[in-house]
Amino acid sequence: MKITDGKKTVKIEIKRWNGSGYDPDWSNDYFVSSTLPYDEDTDTYTVEDVDYCIEMANSSTSEDGACWKYDEDGNLVPDEDMFVFVEELN
Repeated sequence: MKITDGKKTVKIEIKRWNGSGYDPDWSNDYFVSSTLPYDEDTDTYTVEDVDYCIEMANSSTSEDGACWKYDEDGNLVPDEDMFVFVEELN
């Protein structure tokens, strides 16, 4: 998905490595894109702070980050197979 805060625009994808390739991008779900303003002409969602969104998705110190999972014991642990890809567009 593409996100912008008016100062910076990026394409961000959140994908899980499944051993032979990446599963589909789930960034729209992570950022709950249906609640964000959307510009059809540029196919871009507007957020308050692009850098904060990237930081949160990559977070390894917060359960709000995209790269976490629960282990068999119910403990929140880093998910070594989850990756956040960011491409700066402007």
